[in-house]
Amino acid sequence: EERLKVRYADAIVPPLSSFLLPLSSLTIVVTHYRTPEILWECLRRLELYAKDAVKIVVDANSQDDTLEELAKRFPEVTGVWTENHSLANAVNTGLKLAKTPYVLQMNADVYIEEDTVSAMLERLQNPRVGMVSPRCKDKTGKWQNQGLPYQRYYQYLALTKAKSISVSWVHGCCQMLRRDVLENVGGMNSSYRFYNEDIEWSWRVRKAGYTCELLSNVVTHLGGSSTPKNPLFLVEGYRGGFVLSQHYKSALYQKLHRAVVIAEAGYQSRFAKDDVKRHAYKTIEKMFRNNQFDESPFGETLGTANSQFTK
Repeated sequence: EERLKVRYADAIVPPLSSFLLPLSSLTIVVTHYRTPEILWECLRRLELYAKDAVKIVVDANSQDDTLEELAKRFPEVTGVWTENHSLANAVNTGLKLAKTPYVLQMNADVYIEEDTVSAMLERLQNPRVGMVSPRCKDKTGKWQNQGLPYQRYYQYLALTKAKSISVSWVHGCCQMLRRDVLENVGGMNSSYRFYNEDIEWSWRVRKAGYTCELLSNVVTHLGGSSTPKNPLFLVEGYRGGFVLSQHYKSALYQKLHRAVVIAEAGYQSRFAKDDVKRHAYKTIEKMFRNNQFDESPFGETLGTANSQFTK
């Protein structure tokens, strides 16, 4: 019965053209770190396909002339500096400046298509829908690998030709939501220093009673363009994943999660192909055995290590 209600509600929502919704009702927040040439292409596409939207670039202390060059190349775009604390911090810096009814946050290494923004805006006309995201292809044109469980969503959209489906979470490289949803659930959680912040945000949106939806529309996500090879990112990913379980999953699920990671980390710490990975997995195994999840392996920024973490 509930599924029928949702479908009926979806069916009576008129198309975007009926609303005559101007793109000036949208703010696009682009987070950037040390990939200026990629940023210029991202903004070129935004200028082409979302010209009237308000655009904000948040630079996470790239320590170069990005913001000065931005002012020359795209004078209509607002450039903002923030410390490189976390992806969530950069996103939230831009969200605080957004005043429009709709907000799109995206990475600088995402290239939108002609229909990307309009499709996202159209889907958000349904008050049940809280957050939307397009499907992602990598630079080779292949579907981005977002984990085996998530691939079933891509396959379902391909098989059914549906315009969108409700999913457990939407990818943080490109997320749009309405202002009323943002004011209800807040921004990203910056205690997740890198990875998992998009999942946590999506789960918070769903917990508030909205759906998160994956659209059939496609963007290109280069992926990892500004992520260093620092093994601390791997450690933080495992830490954040378990913190998610602590906040949203049952005690049994947490117990199983912990056991699986300890087994995996124990194996990888012995048989991983390089010393760096083996050391990272040793740190992960120790973290999980000692239930040491409160401290991130990062220090004040993503470029520094937390000296207290391994004590």
